[in-house]
Amino acid sequence: MQLENSNIKNAILKGGLGLGFLLVFIVSWIFDLSSSVFIGFLALVMAVLFMNGLAQIDIIVDKNNPRWWKNNIILRTLHHIHGEGELAGIWVGVILFAYLYFHGESSAVHLPLAAALGLSGIMAAANIATKRIIPIMNLLERFVGVWGAVWIGSMLSTLTGAASSVFVSRYLLDRVEAKDKDEVALRLSAGIGLGNGILPFVAPPVLIVWASLQERLGWGLLDLFLMVGLIGIIYSGYITHHIKDLVKDIEVRPKASFFSIELGVLVLIVLGNIIAYTSPWMMIFNALVSLAGAYLGEDNNSKWQPIILGGLLMALEIIGHTAEPFVYLVITSALPQSMPILALGVILFLMSAWTSHVADNALASRIFIGTLFGMGYVGAQMDFLVASVLIGALFGGFLLIPANIPNFPIARIFGIESGAWFKAGLKIYWTTVIPLAWIVGLYFLV
Repeated sequence: MQLENSNIKNAILKGGLGLGFLLVFIVSWIFDLSSSVFIGFLALVMAVLFMNGLAQIDIIVDKNNPRWWKNNIILRTLHHIHGEGELAGIWVGVILFAYLYFHGESSAVHLPLAAALGLSGIMAAANIATKRIIPIMNLLERFVGVWGAVWIGSMLSTLTGAASSVFVSRYLLDRVEAKDKDEVALRLSAGIGLGNGILPFVAPPVLIVWASLQERLGWGLLDLFLMVGLIGIIYSGYITHHIKDLVKDIEVRPKASFFSIELGVLVLIVLGNIIAYTSPWMMIFNALVSLAGAYLGEDNNSKWQPIILGGLLMALEIIGHTAEPFVYLVITSALPQSMPILALGVILFLMSAWTSHVADNALASRIFIGTLFGMGYVGAQMDFLVASVLIGALFGGFLLIPANIPNFPIARIFGIESGAWFKAGLKIYWTTVIPLAWIVGLYFLV
């Protein structure tokens, strides 16, 4: 109870500080007092405080007694759907877009509408198909064991997004003792986090910059796979290996079917987005599947989370665009361009990972890669630095619950509060050496 009260106070403190910075932002806006650097600082701090604070309150309330929110005539609107942390990010994005609009700068923001619809559509389809996927994982376990099933399930996040955290968590939940839930949840989170970057279409840290990587660097799916995806597969396999020793075997496994309308739609929408996610027809299909998910979902979280996350992706682009002058100043002041590229890559990995710890990892990816594009690096050097940032953002998403979207359902399903989550994350933090070793090796190969 003492830990819970501490968490609530901490969440309220973050929200209060966020309101304070919002007030400073509004005063600066009204009286036109601030430079773009200071506005960028305010944008970043507001997003971090509001998203962390409200996400923490969401998890505490949801675990204990969510019904009192839903039954209260005034408060039920605020908690009718889960995802307060994500919704906070969207509102910060809306406020910043209004600021940019009235300052004549909104046209410079390239909202990733196609990417947002792709993310929303795939996640909605995966949520609808979740019941069909869990029996398949039980069947898969017969051939590759628990480790193989969890490893494959973790990497499926690259096709199904945060929905993979739902079906893998439910696949494991009843087989894990209370004392082991923290470790299982954190290893699963870490495996999903870095394993999410094999393909770009439902990996927000990659998706938010994917169009820029294609246009400016000429990256394709093979480039992403070789520089980022491979270490995701390796790390995901390593970090989930011990889970097999923490779960009990089950005697009766439900029958699995690989043929159903839900799985067919999921396969179709994934393939369609891989081939042409920017096509107007694909965008319409993604939107329709998102609406179908909102109608067919079993609970408010599964109904609305895909749409919320699509909106959050666009909001993070706005926040990243606004914060870019501040981040550019910090990086160029602290890290001179004369610094050896290998050292810069390692530092950017750490900075991206640490930023992901306290903010959404898609935001970390957006602000650091956006800054890199303004620093003049080209060719193999730029490829290496971008890969370092992406790996850092993907890896950094496991230490705190708000750091990565899949962490929210994992925390809810396993019933883990933020303090316990953080302590469990520190126990496996030494595995940072694995992606760091990959980055050093990548430097000599690229």
